[in-house]
Amino acid sequence: MSFHGNSGKESKEEETMAEINELASPVKLKQPVQIGIVVGNLEQATKLLGELFGIGPFRFIEWPNRPDSRYFYRGAPEHIKIRQAFAQVGPLELELIQPLEGDRNAYREFLETKGGGIHHILFEVEDMESVLSALAPSGIEVLQSGTGIRPGTRWALLDTLEQVGFLLELRHRAPGCDGTSIPQNL
Repeated sequence: MSFHGNSGKESKEEETMAEINELASPVKLKQPVQIGIVVGNLEQATKLLGELFGIGPFRFIEWPNRPDSRYFYRGAPEHIKIRQAFAQVGPLELELIQPLEGDRNAYREFLETKGGGIHHILFEVEDMESVLSALAPSGIEVLQSGTGIRPGTRWALLDTLEQVGFLLELRHRAPGCDGTSIPQNL
């Protein structure tokens, strides 16, 4: 008989951690560069963040923003339209996302199930394919992916909500970009 209150949950968590620790080549993510937040009303959220907390200025864009933009949900091409606002807050970029069109996307699902909030943390990677290959044995899959706002940029949102409690996003930065999502001339 255990006097530690172990109901079996801890042993399951220990088994999961042991499996993760056995991975041959764990991924080493560096400093996060962005926090993504899903909101129902982008204008209201950015206005309040600016007025109450001095966050901004925000730069707005609708995505997809180019004819060659691509979006995939669980590997299948889908239609999506989102409105985004970006502001630099110290070393982190703050991204607010309001879904506008498309039923099959993680932003709309998050808004409908959670009511909005912190959606993902983004890390830049040099070689996205090698990172995704290294994560494959752990069962981490790509929830959605696409081309970025800047030509040559790609991103992949990982389905990590159950494993770590939030989503992780990877971004491959296009050569010559300064690391911000939205170019200064837009």
